[in-house]
Parts: sequence; structure tokens; C-alpha cells
Amino acid sequence: MPTLRSIRHRLALLLVLPTGALVVLGAAGTAAQAGRYADAGRTGDRVALVAATEEFVHQLQRERGLTAGLLGGEESFRDRLGPQRTAADQARHTLDEHLAAGPPGADRVRSALGGLSTLAQLRGRADTGAASRTEALGFFTTAVTALGTAVLADRDGTGDRALQDALGTLRALGDATEAAALERGTLNGVLAAGAFRNGDYPAFVRIVAVKNAALAQVPRTATAARADALDAVLRSPAAVTAAGMEQQALDGFAAGRLPVRADAWWQAASTLVDDLYAVQSQAADESLARAGELRAAALRALLLDAGLTLAAVAGAVLLGLLATRSITRPMAALVGEAEELADRVLPEAVERAQAGGEAVAPGSTAAAGTEELEVLGAALDRVAGTALRLAVEQSVLRRNTAESLASLGRRNQALVSRQLGFLSTLERGEHDPAALANLFELDHLATRMRRNAESLLVLVGETSPRRWAQPVALGDVVRSALGEVEDYRRVVLRQVDDAAVDGGAVAEVAHLLAELIENALAASPPDTDVEVFARLRPDGCLIAVTDRGPGMDEAALDRANARLAGRESFLVGRDGLLGHYVVGRLAERLGAAVRLAAAPVHGVTATVILPAALLAHAPVPAGGVRA
Repeated sequence: MPTLRSIRHRLALLLVLPTGALVVLGAAGTAAQAGRYADAGRTGDRVALVAATEEFVHQLQRERGLTAGLLGGEESFRDRLGPQRTAADQARHTLDEHLAAGPPGADRVRSALGGLSTLAQLRGRADTGAASRTEALGFFTTAVTALGTAVLADRDGTGDRALQDALGTLRALGDATEAAALERGTLNGVLAAGAFRNGDYPAFVRIVAVKNAALAQVPRTATAARADALDAVLRSPAAVTAAGMEQQALDGFAAGRLPVRADAWWQAASTLVDDLYAVQSQAADESLARAGELRAAALRALLLDAGLTLAAVAGAVLLGLLATRSITRPMAALVGEAEELADRVLPEAVERAQAGGEAVAPGSTAAAGTEELEVLGAALDRVAGTALRLAVEQSVLRRNTAESLASLGRRNQALVSRQLGFLSTLERGEHDPAALANLFELDHLATRMRRNAESLLVLVGETSPRRWAQPVALGDVVRSALGEVEDYRRVVLRQVDDAAVDGGAVAEVAHLLAELIENALAASPPDTDVEVFARLRPDGCLIAVTDRGPGMDEAALDRANARLAGRESFLVGRDGLLGHYVVGRLAERLGAAVRLAAAPVHGVTATVILPAALLAHAPVPAGGVRA
């Protein structure tokens, strides 16, 4: 019968189902807002990494320009290179601190930084003049391009148009600043050398084209403030001066010496690059601010959705509690009486029936309440009456069966005992060896019959009437067990330690060993032996019976050990396995532990651990025990 708790659970489930859709929708909304919150946070972290990376790039760009000028022949740049390299190294240290926090894109930036592994060697070669201007420009440009590509490779995951435009502006300004810085370094080297040489001019023209294209791209995504700031930079005196020098360089590509001084160009171009970098930093701040706004908005929406979801769950739980209480309160008394019937009334009635008393029918469990509850109470009364009748019938049947088996066992035991006594008398008076041998076989057969009779008594809970007043040697107990099996000549006693078994337990220990030895003989081929060991241990005595049969699989061993442990009734077992149930009953009565396990080579080993309480320390009388 369902308990009151299970009824409550089922009713609550039925009432929660209509609100399940609302809870699911609320959870889905909460998960979506959590995703937006996380996306905004990741974008903010990425923009912070972009700012740190661009600062390092900005310092590398300045070092690139000064290095190109020095290698072009302008010695005045040598004094500026030392402080500039220090600034670049400090910016690298700051970038490494950002990377240690593991922001999005950190792995790609670390990979790009690998291109600067030979920066120290290049600096040394530049100081000695061993490096070429083209080599230095290529080294720094490759590293700067790799860093710019790595830090801006991820796309925005928030889907916000304003944030996407801000990131696009940041990317375009970064391209424009790099092109202007590369133009500064390239032309700085050319001016230091005096004129364009080899492929300097085509490279310079491409750089100018890239710069102009990047500057034209900025207004397409920039805010009005950033567009105005860029326009102000391009109209500044430094920008105008740099543009004029740029044009002079373009016009004088074939001149033997350009009419522009390297230090003047460096001053004007550096101011322009610094101004462009300032606008780029402002764009990064805009992106970071927008990401923060989106994260705050997502957090508010997340808290709101979570609150609504929790409110829906609380409402569903409250509704379920109110509904179930209104239904289960009238049933509480009925359930209590039903539990009383199952836990106390029926077991007490069965006990009285087993003791031979009269079974009293349980009282009515009908409870006041609705018509449906009264019908349920009447049905429970009928179920209780039927259960009591069946339980009493089964109890009486088991009691009568046990009494019949016990009576049969005692009768057989008495007849076999008389037969053994008669055979003993005949053996003492017989002198013909052939007849005496036949009498011994009859004696052995009667002993086995007595064990079968005692097995019936063991199964129904009767104790053996055979008792010894004095302890009996363990070897004699084992030999007594051999006298109760058929093919005892195939049993070999390998080792039996000197010990004594308490006289009150001798018959039951011998009976237990006889059952195990007989099973081992039945499982072994006729031409093999069964070995018996008996060793003393600190906790008692270990007796092992090993056969040479085909063995048993794990499942069969588990079932057999369950029978030997008394976890299975002999009434549901097979006839061929009654010996296991007898051993289980005897082991339980003796406090012994019996277990079957696979033998080391093949076959099965039955181990018996007799507790120390069964071993006696008194002297063992001569004669031992009769088989």
C-alpha cells in the first residue's frame, strides 16, 4: 500500500506539472542571460588585452623607426635607442602580467610573442652595424603584424551593434597607426641614407597606400567623437608637416639626395603616430565601456530572470503543499492504522498462531471522512483479513512440517541407533573375517543413515542428542566424519594439528565435515583423492577440504556460499543441495564460518573456521570417538 509520503509526492508531481513549462522557460531565459553576461565579460577582458598589446606594439614601432634610422647612417638616433628599448621592455612586462590572468586570446598573443625571441640578438647586431636596415624593418614589422592579428582575431560574441562598431573602429585605427609607424621607420632609414635605394621606393608607396586606406575605413564604424578626433589629428600641424615631407619624398624618388632631414621627419611623424595612437586608445576605452554596460545590463536581466524562476518554483512548491495537505490530512489516521496493522497486529497474530494459540482478527481500519476514504478503509479491512488468514495458514503449515520432519528424524535416529547397537554386539561375537567385514559394511551404512536422520533434525532446528562429556581429539573428530561418508578410502588426511574439540560440539562438527567431504567426493572423479587439512590459528582452527573436480563458476560459488551462510531457506532449494543447507544451519549454531572457493589448480576448496571457543584445553581421553 502506498505510504502517506508517496501519496503526497504523487499529488505534488501532478500539481507541479502545469507550472513546469514556466519553470523551464525561466531557466532557459536565465541561461541565456548568463551567456550574455559571460560574453560581455570575455569581450571586456579581450579589449583590456588589446590595450596592453597595442601599447607594446606602439613602443616596438618607435624602436623600429629609430633602429632603421641608425642603420641608415643617422648616428644621432643612437642615444635615443637605449631609453626607447627600456620603454619597450617595460611595456612587454605589463603585457605579460595581463597574459598571466588568461584572458581570451592569450594563447595566440603568447604564440605571436615567440617571434621576438631573437630581439636581443638583433639589438646587438644593430648596435654594431652588422644588421641591415631591411632586415631590421622586416623583423619588427613581422612581429608587430603577428601581434595585431593575434589580439584582434576573436569576433565579438555579444551581438551588440555598438560594440561591434567600436571594435571595428579599434581594428581600423590599429591598421592606420601601424601603417603610419611603418612609414615613419621606412622613410627614416631612407632619409638617413640620403635617398631611395634598391626597392625602398615601391615599399614606401605601398605603405602610404595602406595608411590612406586604413584612415578612410575608420569613419565607417567610428562614433562622431572618434571621427572628429581623427579629423583633428589629421589637420594638426604635425600631420600637415609630415604630409608635406611625405609628398617631397614621393616627388623626389629619383633624386640623388632627398631634401628632407631625417630628424625633422622623425619629429613630425612621431607626433602624428602618437596622436593616432591616442585616438586608438580612446576607441579601446569606448569598447571597454560598452562591454561594461552590456555586462551590467546582462547581470540585471540575469538576476531578474533568476528571481522569477525561483518565484515560479516556490509557487509550485507552495501550491503542491497546500493541495496535498488538503487531501492527505483526512487520510493520515487511515494510513496510521494501516501501518499499525502491518507492523504490529499481523506479526503478533502470526506469532500466536505459530505458538499454537488462537489468531485474533484485526479491528476495523475504517476512518471517518469522505465516502471514498470509507470505501478505502473497508477494502483495507478485507485485505487485512485475507493477509492474516494466509499468514496463519502458512505459519501452521511450516510448524506442522517442521514437527513432522522432527518426529520422522527422531524415529529414524532411534531405529538406526538400535541397529548400530545390535551390529556392535554381532561384531564382538563374530570371528569369521568375511562375515565380520560384512558386518563392518553394514555398520558403516547404518552410520550414514544416522547422519541423514540427524540432517532432518538439523534442518528443523533440533539439536543432536549425541554428546561427549570430555574433549575429543581433532583427528578423531575428522575420522568420525570419514566414517559417515560412503567412499571414505579416497579421503587423505594431509595434516591435522594436535587440538581438542569440546565434547558438546563433537557430533555437530563431525556432521558438518561429513557433509563437506561427501560433496567433495561426489564432485571428484572416482580415481582421484580428496584432501583434508586442519591447522590451528590464533582465532581458532582452519579445516580445508579440497576436491579435484571440474570446479564451479563465480555465479555458482556465490549461490553456494549464500546457502552455506544461511541466507536461503532449504524449502526453496534443490534436493541435491540439501547438504549445503545442513552445513549452513550447523555453522550458524557452532559460530563457525564456511566458504567455498576455487582451488589453486582445479577443483573447489571448502574452508571451515572453527572459533576458539569450540576448542578445549583439557586432556583428551584415550579411545576418541566412535565413527
